[in-house]
Amino acid sequence: MTTYFVAGIVVGSVYAIATLGLVLTYTTSRIFNFAHGAIAFFVAVTFYQATVNWGWNAHLAGVLTIFMFSPLLGLFLWAVLFRRLTESPSSVRLVSTIGLSVALPALAPILYPHIDAVLQPSMLWSPAHEYTIFGVHVDSNQVAVVVAAALIAVLLTVLMRATPYGLSVRAAVDSQTMAGASGVNTSFVTAVSWMIGTTLAGAAGVLLGALRGFTILQFTFLLLGSFAAMVVARMHSLTLAFAGSMAIGLLQELSASQQFQHFLEHFASATNPIILGIRPSIPFIVMLVFLLVYNGLQEERFAIDTRSTAEPVREVVVTRDQPWWRRLLPIAVCLVGVLVAPEFLNGLWLAIVASGLALATAFLSYVVVTGDGGMISLCQITFAGIAAALAAQFATNHNVPVLLAILLGALIVVPIGMLAALPSLRLGSLYLALATLAFSQLVQNTYFQTSRISNFGQGVAVPRPGGLAGDRAFYYLLVVLFVLVALLVRNLERSTTGLNLAAMRSSETATATLGINIVWSKFVAFGLSAFIAGIGGGLYASYAGAANMNQFDALLGAVWLAVVVTWGIRSITGALLAGLSFTIIPQLVTDHLSGRWLNLPTLFFGLGAIALARDPRGILHGATTRRYERRMRRARRTAEPAERVGEPAGAA
Repeated sequence: MTTYFVAGIVVGSVYAIATLGLVLTYTTSRIFNFAHGAIAFFVAVTFYQATVNWGWNAHLAGVLTIFMFSPLLGLFLWAVLFRRLTESPSSVRLVSTIGLSVALPALAPILYPHIDAVLQPSMLWSPAHEYTIFGVHVDSNQVAVVVAAALIAVLLTVLMRATPYGLSVRAAVDSQTMAGASGVNTSFVTAVSWMIGTTLAGAAGVLLGALRGFTILQFTFLLLGSFAAMVVARMHSLTLAFAGSMAIGLLQELSASQQFQHFLEHFASATNPIILGIRPSIPFIVMLVFLLVYNGLQEERFAIDTRSTAEPVREVVVTRDQPWWRRLLPIAVCLVGVLVAPEFLNGLWLAIVASGLALATAFLSYVVVTGDGGMISLCQITFAGIAAALAAQFATNHNVPVLLAILLGALIVVPIGMLAALPSLRLGSLYLALATLAFSQLVQNTYFQTSRISNFGQGVAVPRPGGLAGDRAFYYLLVVLFVLVALLVRNLERSTTGLNLAAMRSSETATATLGINIVWSKFVAFGLSAFIAGIGGGLYASYAGAANMNQFDALLGAVWLAVVVTWGIRSITGALLAGLSFTIIPQLVTDHLSGRWLNLPTLFFGLGAIALARDPRGILHGATTRRYERRMRRARRTAEPAERVGEPAGAA
């Protein structure tokens, strides 16, 4: 038991180092950095590259990567991205950092192709020195990690509360205008905060790599543990962040002890997937518990950015003064291309495009919940996976017709979608994103691991609809179903509920003053988006022939969101192109490239989401409307002189 306790303190200390940096950057900029774990991973593999592949001394490499490379990386990210996000809506901030979390892990193997997960170089002692403190056996590396976490917590607290820099931070947080008038360089303050934050992320990454290995999975655990501690700290308390991190680390390690396992065996078998999923799910359980507590208190500290330097962000919408045929032209061209594609595609490419159509149907759920509703959901892929698993059970084990099984699975997911959003509907978009992430990981670690769903990693067979065994026939069915779901989404946007969602996306406060029930509108959006994701997930599994849960991995959901945002989160055409590109581009890369370059599609999708900071409308908008808008502006400028010439004398 003592061994697990010591391990828990060490893991909690690594969580604490990362979480303290996350608290600092959020406090100074109101940007919740979803890429914090990705930054830690990127710095860690840079340290690995320097020590193992370049032959640097481990101590020197650790000092350089943590105290030089990490802050420079933070300064670079602040200059090119984070400073542009300060005045953006919360949804833009979240999606852009999610895109960064997708891009950095994909960039790492491109830059550093020879990373061996087995090797664990350490900047500390190798081998470590053994000690016995009060009868407890520890080594020098464990002691160093704990001492470093405690020292960082103390120094950061002193920095924020007892130095001119801390005073400048508090002034900039309260009001950038007043802080600037008082002589505070707010840009310098936020830049330094991001440099410190990425330095702490890099320190946590280097230490975690030495303890657990340099795999993205370990850094995902670091990220999620830090997120849970941030929720405990209500995004601003350094003390609660440190305590929450230590508690989560202890709970995770103690849950692996024999005593805890024997206790759980009183309720279920040790091989029960629910029991096996408890340990990796502890951060999400903690997160959901505290979200429920704060929901009851109805207190979100930073629900609204009170700084007044930036003018109110006006929502950017697609110009509606275009002719109707021009607005319909993109989707018409795409549909015509999809309809004639089977005439030119062989079996493999027909299957790839068909899979893209099924995913495009699932991607329409993002148009509803994020595009129309302005809410960031990170569990749409989980809704699709649950519906696919249910459809497989109905069709294979209960002989229900496949299309009816898919419909039943999608309908069952509707209340699940509402339940997933329940803990944070009153707390704002940030907590909603965290709650959906926690829900997605809980389902991934428990339900998806059950034997009747996982089937030893093979999934459950899903037959194709009767009479549509051929690829081409099923392909055209996918086209028809996509069009039907797209019409459903379009009708929602034109309905009263759609207008309520559009108003809520612009301003929840103003919408509430009109007497509109915001919570109910969010429930409707989540329920319908879960239904649409379920339809797409069932079709995807049916075309593939099996509901394999590896295709619905929770972490892949961030890539789903990134690719839809890249093309246009409010566009049906964008969802179609996102689904097709998600399957076509990786296959093209696989056919023509190899090795490190296989990560290029994921990198492009992540960079596309980052570009949201510049244009929330996506690249599709730029391709279809900007040229028209420029032509209209030129026409108006040409018409103005003619109008002045035609004015009667003395009209001015």
